[in-house]
Amino acid sequence: METPLLKDTLIEEDAHQYKARLRDVLDSDLRDSLPTLALIFAVLFAFFAVSHAFVLPRNIAPVMIVLAAVTSLLNFGLLWALRRWALPFRWAHPVAAADTFLALLNILLHLYLTADPLQTTNVTLLLIGAGFVVFSTAWWGLIVGGAVVGWIGVALLIGPDPAWTHFAFAMVSALAVSLLVHVIHRRTYVHIERLRVQDQQQRTKLEQTLRTTERIQRALQTTMDVTQNITTVFDLETLLNQVCVLIKEDYNYYHVGIFLLDDTRQFVVARAGTGEIGRALCEQGRRLAVGKESVVGWVAAHRKVANVSHVAEDPRYIALREAQTTLPEAAAGEAAVIASELALPLEVAGQLLGVLNIEHNVPGAFNAEDVQVLEALAGQVAVAIQNAANYQAEQTRRQITERLYTVGMALSRSLDLTEILDLILAGLIDIVPYDRGAVMLEYGNQLVVVAEKGFPPGTQPLDVRVRIKEDDVFQELRRTQRPLLIPDVQQRPDWDYVPNLPPARSWLGVPLVYQETVIGMLSLTREYPNPYTEDEEALAVTFASQAAMAIQNAMLYENLATVNRELEKTVQQLSERTRDLQVAYQQLERLDRTKSDFISVASHELRTPLTVISGYNQMLLDDPQVKKNDAYFQIVAGIQSGIARMEVIVGSILDMAKIDGRVLQLHPEPLILSLLIQSVRTSLLDVCVQRHLTLVLEGLEDLPVIEADAEAMRKAIYHLLVNALKYTPDGGTVTVSGRALPPDEDELPDGGVEIVISDTGIGIDPSVQELIFSKFYQTGEVLVHSSGTTTFKGGGPGLGLAITRGIVEAHGGKIWAESPGYDEQTCPGSHFHIVLPRVSRILQHGVVDGLGAPTNV
Repeated sequence: METPLLKDTLIEEDAHQYKARLRDVLDSDLRDSLPTLALIFAVLFAFFAVSHAFVLPRNIAPVMIVLAAVTSLLNFGLLWALRRWALPFRWAHPVAAADTFLALLNILLHLYLTADPLQTTNVTLLLIGAGFVVFSTAWWGLIVGGAVVGWIGVALLIGPDPAWTHFAFAMVSALAVSLLVHVIHRRTYVHIERLRVQDQQQRTKLEQTLRTTERIQRALQTTMDVTQNITTVFDLETLLNQVCVLIKEDYNYYHVGIFLLDDTRQFVVARAGTGEIGRALCEQGRRLAVGKESVVGWVAAHRKVANVSHVAEDPRYIALREAQTTLPEAAAGEAAVIASELALPLEVAGQLLGVLNIEHNVPGAFNAEDVQVLEALAGQVAVAIQNAANYQAEQTRRQITERLYTVGMALSRSLDLTEILDLILAGLIDIVPYDRGAVMLEYGNQLVVVAEKGFPPGTQPLDVRVRIKEDDVFQELRRTQRPLLIPDVQQRPDWDYVPNLPPARSWLGVPLVYQETVIGMLSLTREYPNPYTEDEEALAVTFASQAAMAIQNAMLYENLATVNRELEKTVQQLSERTRDLQVAYQQLERLDRTKSDFISVASHELRTPLTVISGYNQMLLDDPQVKKNDAYFQIVAGIQSGIARMEVIVGSILDMAKIDGRVLQLHPEPLILSLLIQSVRTSLLDVCVQRHLTLVLEGLEDLPVIEADAEAMRKAIYHLLVNALKYTPDGGTVTVSGRALPPDEDELPDGGVEIVISDTGIGIDPSVQELIFSKFYQTGEVLVHSSGTTTFKGGGPGLGLAITRGIVEAHGGKIWAESPGYDEQTCPGSHFHIVLPRVSRILQHGVVDGLGAPTNV
């Protein structure tokens, strides 16, 4: 039964826990009383065994003596066992009840054998004694119930007796007394236990308060000492290591480390630590993913304190334990004994700087007071780290600015490419530290290493040629014109490792940009996992812009010097060649004049006899006697045909001579091109019939009237058609088409016409499509002995197209040829285009120069 006084002791325990603990305490007290009870029963029943021999009748004495002796011996045995072995306190009540029932057996057997109701007195004494000895109400009820049932059973066996009524009242009184004794005895023990518990709790609280006060005082003193020591330190590395050592020594922790966020803010990096663990983690540049790896990573992601009492039971600690396999043996041994961990965020003005990590080899080493003090200390440490970082950054910026200025001045003073390349790498390592660097310039489809620093001896980096591939790092640099940072190249599967070089870990590629064109790049490699920061990246870009300009200037200067040297040689050679060319030109000019004079004279001289011969031959053709004789007539007709062809050739030579001599006279007048072309076509119909050629006119009716010299244009069209028929195999087709051209401000202000003469002939090689308009040039192997100008590939002087160009350009027009190529098997054909203005552009009294351009007389 519980009392308010008893319930007041339930300060930190609930009712169930309290009842269980009270039961255990009462069982323990009863166990401590069992030796005394066993001794009393052993002595008492030994006395009964002796007294029964003298007091009891002889018929019952032996039975009672044996039972009393056995009871005494059993109690002596129990006493010996209790002193030799520790009885579990839960067995105290069962053993006490068994011993009590053994005594009850003696009393009830004695009552039954003597049949004396007076022996009920022993039963009442046993009931009262059970209330005093037993603390458990359940066991008390069992013992009392057994005694009452046994007494009633014996009384029924003995039979009616008036005394039973008297002793029944005695039994009831004994039960009441036993219950009263049991309740008072139990309450007394409960009260005593409550006082003992209260006293123990008070002592414990007092000790905890004293320890907490001492710890807080020591922690505050330590915090003040740490704060005073770190506020005057502005070197970040020194500050971090000093903080770790002070906290470890003053608080007697097992390990203290500091992790700071990297520039990507995706990892925290070990920057300082105590013992072998700290040294190994810092040397390896241990990086923990924020929010994904270890307790430290969790704190960096959530910005909350993490107090891990048992690291073996915290899943966040698994990743760090796995990372310990890469530590040296000594550091791994230290890490293996870590039992608890406390990680605190280092924050300043809402900005996370890193994590303060404290570990201990004792489970549950950090209580609430420790956490509170260390949180305050972490805030002071964060402020000191921020101040040191700001001071160091300012110092670094000042030094870098001075260094950039110095290197920039050195680069601007030099125009020697080799010296500039060496200055770039030597100056950059002081601004952006690297383990090995290279300047790579683009030559064609390759990157060539033109300068290097930090490469191991014997690697020959200047012989390296890197082929530029699609989607490689240089292509990305060229496309973005921004630096490319790879924090850990081991995480990039497409990275190509160079043989005989230490493996790269962090890499920075900076494009060399000059006038928005990438001419190369700076390749900066770190052999340890220490990624380049954003500030270093910005400094490298600034430096690279100066370097690119210096490199380009040096290359331009070097190219200019080379060009000057080559020009000097070339000028000297040209001077010599010019003198030779002048002499040769003068000789050619005299020869050309002589040739033109000869042609002109020869043409005039040939025309006179040809006229005489033609006249006499015409007389022969008209002679009746010749007409009567067919043989003579055919001979004379052949002579007349040859004379006609000779006159055409002489006429062409005279026209060419006029063009070369700039005396070709043109008389523009309104001209209908369709009639002119139809007339020329009619003159060639016999040839077409003989060779089964088709001469087609298309779209000429809609051509506008133009101003041109009719006779000159007839010759131009005639030469073009003859040329088309000559190089078109028998059975082919020649097509003449035309169209009107709209006005063009530059070339045709009044509009014009275009005539296209197309054939299905052997074609013209693209390489000679301009040469065919030169004098005496002929395509392919011409049949030199052919007697016809319109015969397939027939011979001729090679002047027709040259005369045509001279006539067309004299009218202010253009002429050109188009053809897929020359092939006598497939006959790809040719297209000759003539463009003429509608309004004459011939100058009054104008002539044509040797190239066909109009000029004044």
